[in-house]
This record gives sequence, C-alpha cells and structure tokens, in this order.
Amino acid sequence: MPIRSILFTALCTLAVPAAHAADSTIDPTFGVDGWKRLYQPGGGTQDERGVGFARTADGGYVVVVEVPGGAANGGTGKRIGLFRLDRNGVNIGFGALGDVYKDAWLTSVTGMTIDAQGRIVVVGATPGQGGLSDFGVVRFNADGTDDAGFAGDGGTSFSFEAGSTGYDESPTSVITDPDGRIVVAGNLNFGGSDQRVGIVRFDTDGSVDSTFGDISDGLGGFRGTDATFIAGTAAYAGRILRVVDGYYLITGTSVFSSTDTDFAARILTPSGAPWAGFVGSGTFAIDEPGNGGSLYDTLNDAVLVDPTTVLLFGTASGKFAAARIKISAGTNIDARPDAPGGIFGTQYTDLALDPTFIGSAIPGRPYRYVGNTPQSDGRSAAVRSDGRILLVGGTSSLAISGSSIVDGVEQPAGNSWARIGLVTRLDADGSPDTGFGLGGTYAYAAPGGTASSYYTTFEQVRFDGFRPVMLGSAVDNSAAVSDSDAVITRLQSDVIFSNGYDA
Repeated sequence: MPIRSILFTALCTLAVPAAHAADSTIDPTFGVDGWKRLYQPGGGTQDERGVGFARTADGGYVVVVEVPGGAANGGTGKRIGLFRLDRNGVNIGFGALGDVYKDAWLTSVTGMTIDAQGRIVVVGATPGQGGLSDFGVVRFNADGTDDAGFAGDGGTSFSFEAGSTGYDESPTSVITDPDGRIVVAGNLNFGGSDQRVGIVRFDTDGSVDSTFGDISDGLGGFRGTDATFIAGTAAYAGRILRVVDGYYLITGTSVFSSTDTDFAARILTPSGAPWAGFVGSGTFAIDEPGNGGSLYDTLNDAVLVDPTTVLLFGTASGKFAAARIKISAGTNIDARPDAPGGIFGTQYTDLALDPTFIGSAIPGRPYRYVGNTPQSDGRSAAVRSDGRILLVGGTSSLAISGSSIVDGVEQPAGNSWARIGLVTRLDADGSPDTGFGLGGTYAYAAPGGTASSYYTTFEQVRFDGFRPVMLGSAVDNSAAVSDSDAVITRLQSDVIFSNGYDA
C-alpha cells in the first residue's frame, strides 16, 4: 500500500457538502471543524489521555479521560476526567463547563461504561497492600456527581487475595448487567510466567457479589474467578462481554512461548464460573510472521456482533488483525443448575472460528484478517448495523517526504509524524471494504499547534447511526511528542438522509 497515497489522500479533510462528502471525510459539523480536544483548563502542558466513551440516552456522549495529578503514589496517580458532550461534540451538562474531575486514588484509568440507569462506571488500578495494585471501581450519577449509593462514597477497591499481598491486579474492561450489577475483568500477576485473568461482579451497592465466580470467599460464597485460556500458559485479559442467555465471554491473549502469542477466549457460565477441564476455552491464532519468525498476536478489543457471534481485534506482528468466533451449545457436558431455564437449560460450551468471515483470504490461514500497514497497533473495533466493521488504532509507518496540504495547512518538505491515527473498514464478511479510503484504509492527524499533531492515535470507536465516532489522544504540537490531549472526532456517512442525519 503506497505510503504517500494513504497519507496525502487520507489527511486532506477539506469541508464539503454532506451530500457529496466521502464517508472517510471528517464531519465538519462535529466539534470544531470536525475535532474536539478534551483537557483540563489551566492544566498547562500535562498529558491527558482518552480512555473510553459511551452514548447517552439523548444521543450524546460521556467521555472518560485519564488526567495526571492524582494523590495516589505520592501524587503521581491519575484522576478521572468526565466530559459530557452533545451529539455534535459540544460540552453540556457537567458542572459549569461540561466537565468533572475526580481524584479516586487511582494509578491508572483503564475503562468505562454507562449502565441502564445512566450511571457512569469507571475502572482503573489502585494502590493495594505491599505496594501492589488492586482493582478500583468508581460510579458516578448521570449528572457526573459522586454516587454515594455505591460503596458509601462512590468508589471501592477489590483484591482477589483476601488480606494477602501476593500480586498485582489491574482491570482492563468493565460492563454492566441489565440489573445494574458491575462485571470487571483484568490481569492478575502472580509473578514470572504465572499470569491469569480475573473477573469479579459487584452488586449495585458496591459489595462483592458472592454468587459469582469459583474462588471461595471462606463464607460459603465466592469472590470472583481467576483463570487462563489454556492449561499451563500465561493469560492476559482483554474485554469481558455478556453474550447469549446471560453467559459471559472473557477475551484476551494467551502466551505459548517467548515468540508466540494468540488471541484467546473462554466462556463463563451466568454464575461467572468457567467450565471444568478448559471446555469452552480456545485460542485463535492469526500467526502473521514477524521479526525473526515471531508470531505475536495481541488482542485489544472484542465486540458483540450478535448474542452468539464475537469479533476479536488487535495486532499481529505490527499489523491490524481480526477474527470472528461463534459460541454454540455443546452436547457432551453435564447440565449445570445455574443454566438459564434450570438444569435442562441450553449449555453453551463451544467456541470456533466463524467460517463466513473471509478476512484476508490468507493461504493456509482462513477466516482471519491481517492489514497491510506495518508498525500499526489495533486498539478498538465496532460493527455497524449493516454488518460493516470499523477497526481503529495508530501507525508509525507513515511520513511526508515532500510538501503537501494536510488538514488544510501547508506542510514543509521533510515534515513527519511520530504516529498517525489509522482507520480500516471491512465488509460484513471481513474482507477489506474497497469503497472506503485506499483499499479500505485511511489515516488521520488531529489539528495541533499551527499544523497537524505530531502524534495521533485512536483508542475507541463507536457508531452514531452510520457515522463512526473515534476517541483517542493527540499532542498539541506539530513537531514533538508533548502536551497530549484527548481528542474525539466523527466521520461522514456513506448513507445520506434528507434531514442530514443517519439515525
């Protein structure tokens, strides 16, 4: 894929009438000329980082940003920045300026979601005993105020080791059940190669749900689950999803050797326990050869396509990579009393690659997609209502070798970027959508300083109808990696309605 072609065609985001705009064009009606920077006013050159966002009932967004300056670890911790935006990226709702900042004694901010009541749930690592980290969970009311109904003051911490100081625990993902209970997944570092995933559920009042998991709490109940994907291998958590009939799917990365890692997933029953003997667990290798013959596959996101279909997305040897898997009922396993419908309920125990996902049609490796842009990191995926798939992240492989117009500003010869936001669109069958960008891929740099940001990357994508909305981070500098802000932007749609909206 020609470097100059991607960069020059992708980054020229000239405003054109919506009815004639390419669907890879930045939507100029969003934010300021298509982009919105999110940072703490008066914060100087501190670095803010976009973590995640979710849609609100009125069609807008709540965005969570990691902000430096938290009291944890001697003042080197991270604060939670909440921003409420309307559908077109205008600050509304929270405080006087549409934002709220919370020091919840976290050392990192790693995930967020909104529950059915509009409450905002944020997770991150928090200092635990012995200088090691625990899961931290914070809940806000829909207006951004602290939710005192959650753990008494709006936040709680959790360790899978009751009263012990043995290992680091850090959350990577959070979802909420329809009844408001909170499910958090993350990494457990037992030391050395003993790395596991951990999953815990909290009741709506912030207490640990003792009916969830398979780790005994010593009182006749449970305090979550820890597991790997394959016996004897290290496991790293990606996303937790609620799937068919109240089951869960924990996704992540399984380590086979120092040069071979694979996408992985494991089914958990509605009570949060894995099936015995690694039934319902599997790895899904992309196996794109890398340096020295390495086969590094790292899963960063998982998206529910339908209740029994999940898209896995991440990076394979420095390229975007994806696969789709199916969840199905097994026939050779004893029924469990916690199955929906009672002991005779359907038992979902099988995972397999989806053979309708054509992907890149790689010889010998069917049902997988691998991108063409090297030095890329796939961060987030979303599936449109018509089945089209959007993949986002960043790449450091693109640079300008001659003068050009980028984001409407003349760029001098020799200008380059440390990192560019990368977007790829696939058809519903996983093959590149050649109607988007150049061969299905576009690159974007946020406005920064007097020209384009030297560093732009996307961390999460969601759809507003048919229009993709992408959150990430970008430095406010055209020549160096300094003063990072969260940025959010929206692309045009290839489906144009008479009222100018697509939903």
